[in-house]
Amino acid sequence: MNRVLTVAAVPIGPAGRDPAPQWREAEAGIAAAARAGAMLAVLPELFAHPYVAGEAPEAWADLAEAEGGPTVSRMRDVATTHGIAVLFGLALRHDEGLPCNAALLAHADGRIERAAVKVHLPPAGTDERFGEADHFAPGPPEIGSVAIGSVAIGALRVATLVCYDRRFPECWRAAAASGADLVAVLVGGPAPGDPEGLFAAELQASARANAVYALAAARYGTETVSGRPVNHDGETLAFGPDGDFIAGLPQGDARPLLLSIDPERIARARQTNATARRLRLPLQSKEASWLN
Repeated sequence: MNRVLTVAAVPIGPAGRDPAPQWREAEAGIAAAARAGAMLAVLPELFAHPYVAGEAPEAWADLAEAEGGPTVSRMRDVATTHGIAVLFGLALRHDEGLPCNAALLAHADGRIERAAVKVHLPPAGTDERFGEADHFAPGPPEIGSVAIGSVAIGALRVATLVCYDRRFPECWRAAAASGADLVAVLVGGPAPGDPEGLFAAELQASARANAVYALAAARYGTETVSGRPVNHDGETLAFGPDGDFIAGLPQGDARPLLLSIDPERIARARQTNATARRLRLPLQSKEASWLN
């Protein structure tokens, strides 16, 4: 990679049972990103459907799609039409068992690639009977698996973390170890217990510690399709490989957030960042004894 490359995060608003409005919002944002010269558009977690993790799973199981389903087809079409890769979140159905909370990549040439599977599933919220583990199967925790790795988009290597996985430093370590220049974080759902500023601090510290760019694409607004309000609390933000804040969007701003990836900045960060140069703990996944 020897030139600056442009990528974009596309925020998406509240969803209902019908995914068509989210498809159209995504397509408009992707088209705008392509016109601005972006080679990649990043959409949020589960971008086309409401966040219903706190509800009974059987009532919402039909939201999951196969890899050849309508959302994948729409994203493939918009990627090829505008000549831009599209990274997006989807409830991906298996032949049996629970679906997974996945991220798929539609390449500009029409290829579809699995970019990530959410490994860590958050517990049920306060006063809720259900959580994500009731709706989804977790991704495999092995380093280098499809759950956490990087994919090539031209000269750029991109690793993907699905929402809650951003909270775990080993996920960033695995992403960096896979050769990622950029870590895309696909975000949706509520985080009512988080202190003010924690989300941004997680991205900033992790980008600096691993000398990678970080770009979060977040859902925004409040959904009521389940009969009660569900707030999307994430932010659409970009940080550089030194941990510097680059840009952010206020809640409700649906414009694409553009980020320029400069390979020289990455190289300098990896040469001068004492933390990134001295990472020594092995990349392996083990259950902590105090969790048993």
